[in-house]
Amino acid sequence: MNRRYFASVTLAALLALAGCDSGDSEPKASGDRETVEAYITALNERDTGALLKLDGATDPAAERDAEKVIKEKGGRGLKVDDIQINYDLGPDVGSAKITAKDSKGADYNESLTITRDGGKWHLTILPAPKQDQSGKTPAETGKPSGGAGPSKSVSG
Repeated sequence: MNRRYFASVTLAALLALAGCDSGDSEPKASGDRETVEAYITALNERDTGALLKLDGATDPAAERDAEKVIKEKGGRGLKVDDIQINYDLGPDVGSAKITAKDSKGADYNESLTITRDGGKWHLTILPAPKQDQSGKTPAETGKPSGGAGPSKSVSG
């Protein structure tokens, strides 16, 4: 089993290195597991561009959010112990659980949502764009028209 584990880790490292040689931040992940491994590589290399591509975020605040993720989790020299992917909601949506150790030997655990869109896997890494902070639901935004109480239907 140790030989198989070493071979998988070596293969993952080679795939990650092959993706880094191109000089761009485009992750070379084609599958679900490779996408999660590309995430760990992006964290270790403090690569905000790769995080943005893995997440698929396009809103203006995404770069700032990616920088925050890198500041909080990046550059720790994570070495993956295990990646478990469970497809909770079908073949295109699942949860990825990462178990790793950082360069100081501290445990690192993280769970992410993984989705496939158009054949490409993405991770939900960045926080969702902020919603309306008024506290009102769309149904509460207008004033009622007219009457003092609920409307009644009258049969004719």
